[in-house]
Amino acid sequence: MLDVTNAAIIQFKNLLSDADAQGSGIRVFVSGSGCCSSYGLDISTNGEPGDELIERDGLKVFIEPRAYDELSSAKIDYVDSGDAKGFTITGLPSSCCG
Repeated sequence: MLDVTNAAIIQFKNLLSDADAQGSGIRVFVSGSGCCSSYGLDISTNGEPGDELIERDGLKVFIEPRAYDELSSAKIDYVDSGDAKGFTITGLPSSCCG
């Protein structure tokens, strides 16, 4: 199952608070098309039909059906180190063509 680190949970909660979106959650979705998946994150009140819902420490995470299997062994983290700052998704299967 998708793992969301404590650092990511804290930052997601801060984003929801800053956006005045208390009670909402984060939606993870497949972005783009082709054989190399990329993922997007967005604020969502109830997700979309068919989304899987997981909850971590009071944070709702909605996962688009197309992304659910691919993210089953992944981890969402928040990094703030030197030039790198933001959310990362690691542990994804290598599924790129070519």
